[in-house]
Amino acid sequence: MFMVTSLPRLRRHGLLLLSLAVLTLPANAQQADGLQAALQAALSQHPAVSGKRAQIEAREYSADAARSQRYPSVTAQVQQYSESSRDTATGEDLSTPVTLRARQPLWAFGRIDNSIAFADADTEVERVDLLRVRRQLLEQTAVAYSNVLGSRQRLEVVQASLAAHQSLFEQISRREQGQLASTADVRLAATRLAQARARVERYEGELAIARSDLLALTQTPVPARQPVTPDLLQVSEGEALHQAALQGSAEVRYKKQEIERARASVEQVRTASMPTLYLQAEQDYDQPSYRDDTRVSLVLEGTLEGMGFATRGRTDAAVAQQSAAEDDLAYAVSELERSVRRLQRSRELQAGLVRVQTESLAELGAVLGSYQRQYVAGTKSWLDVLNIQREFSEQQLQLVQAKSDWEIYSLQLAALTGGLDPLVTLNGEELQPHG
Repeated sequence: MFMVTSLPRLRRHGLLLLSLAVLTLPANAQQADGLQAALQAALSQHPAVSGKRAQIEAREYSADAARSQRYPSVTAQVQQYSESSRDTATGEDLSTPVTLRARQPLWAFGRIDNSIAFADADTEVERVDLLRVRRQLLEQTAVAYSNVLGSRQRLEVVQASLAAHQSLFEQISRREQGQLASTADVRLAATRLAQARARVERYEGELAIARSDLLALTQTPVPARQPVTPDLLQVSEGEALHQAALQGSAEVRYKKQEIERARASVEQVRTASMPTLYLQAEQDYDQPSYRDDTRVSLVLEGTLEGMGFATRGRTDAAVAQQSAAEDDLAYAVSELERSVRRLQRSRELQAGLVRVQTESLAELGAVLGSYQRQYVAGTKSWLDVLNIQREFSEQQLQLVQAKSDWEIYSLQLAALTGGLDPLVTLNGEELQPHG
């Protein structure tokens, strides 16, 4: 018995499967959220990282080229004489002699080794610079993510303020209809309500800008609704923080590697004019003097450019460059210490401000309720009620701003000391420079 399925039925089954796939797609394709997802997206997709990787690859090819100096070199030489030259015995044409030469470096007095060492040091500088670029992206992305959270919280505060002013406006409008309030009170409430609406629009724009800044770093939308985990906001204090910053700073590590490159450059320049001892093999074809002959010899070859003054000048320049790199390291350490002190002090100030604002806001909330009751009792004016409501909203905004600033300073310190590195992996490897 055979089962026959009609074409329309197959089409209906196909449409059913396609519909089920479309319905289940949003559940499977939900956007990843959280600070870790934002950091991973930034390091995986930002063009600055891919560009730096391309530079590392270019340096690695240059290092391979430097290592190839240890291999033999082959030279072919063909000449054409203006007059015909023939062998007197055989009559063979010798006017186009050919010479093949192979050279194997035996000893270059450190010239090749120092050239390779400089190429390797140059590659390592680019690798550490990749770490520096990643750290900068981590800090910028973490700050942008925190800015989105803070902007959304500030928007929620002004939206609550708008709702409160809307309620007060409706209240005074009812009292004005019952001839318990004046038209001036209604107009004042309407003015404050319009101001609250304008403030909501302002913070909506601020949130849009913050989300745009985050998108520019992550290159893919991140909702940024999950709060930052508290353990990321815990940083060391005092001298421990300074030591952690010095040990984990990518900028300091980069400057140290630049010093190593400068030292390698000095050694390379000093030995650049040294001679090279070659083992040379030559094969001649159709030479008028040698005919077909093979010669093997040791050749010592060198060039003294500008009677040695050119090498001396380049060496002095390389030594000066090394001194400049050492000064850059000292400056980088000084700037790092200054940044750590500034961030640490700013973080402490914001923490104190959060405590003060929290206590003040609790007291102000009680005063707000008291003012509304006194207004109904006739002991407070409508202006007093509107003013205390505006003051309450301002205090809420200041508290949210202080918390957001404290979080940003904490994340900046964490990024500075390498505290955000464990959150991010790239191709299964931790965020560390290659040895």
